[in-house]
Amino acid sequence: MRYDRIALISFSALPQGRRTALITVAMPTLSSPGSKRSQMDAELMDRLAIRAVNNRLARAQPGSPSGKVGMFIENGEQGHRLIMLWDNFTGDAWQPALVDLKRTTCRLGTAGLSADEWDRARRDLIQELEQITGDMGHAKNVELAKDLSHAIAADRELIAPSALLRRARIWLPTIDASTGNAWWRQQWQSGHEHVRVEAPELARVVDPRQAIRTALDAASSRASCH
Repeated sequence: MRYDRIALISFSALPQGRRTALITVAMPTLSSPGSKRSQMDAELMDRLAIRAVNNRLARAQPGSPSGKVGMFIENGEQGHRLIMLWDNFTGDAWQPALVDLKRTTCRLGTAGLSADEWDRARRDLIQELEQITGDMGHAKNVELAKDLSHAIAADRELIAPSALLRRARIWLPTIDASTGNAWWRQQWQSGHEHVRVEAPELARVVDPRQAIRTALDAASSRASCH
């Protein structure tokens, strides 16, 4: 990773562009994927964190359309790992959207997620894996081929959903709030943070980067973000 080439802030003000606020952290992927079990544990931890953070984001904006806010983790084929939180706001609401995202990342890094939030995420993830496992017989060959090609490219095991489910039932109960929150802090602090806002309305702002920086500073101070 060339951290010196990752700006702290970027923006887009294209007239027909989308409206979204993004906070990402990028880091290199591990040079060695490890054993099959360690790969399963890593995938389960990623999925668990995604579920837990997405649940919190959804609760903060009840009634919002599916996908308006969210978080995902990408282990890219270019040797990078990316954690992203987003808010696809409407109108000229980029400032409150960005402030909410920054407060969320601050609170996740300091107070973390509660035991109840981790418990719910565990239940949700196991239920999701049960559903995927039950649908395995209907998987399309083209999808299986795509998954296999990605695994080969990354020098990783192609893990069946049924195997992942069996491991989840054994391993996920060992992840308590303290363990989960420590994992999140280590992940977030090991990469390079980047903030991006895309909104046509930014064309009317004299200095968009400074406006974004001002919103971030206000959010950080109010959320006691360090």
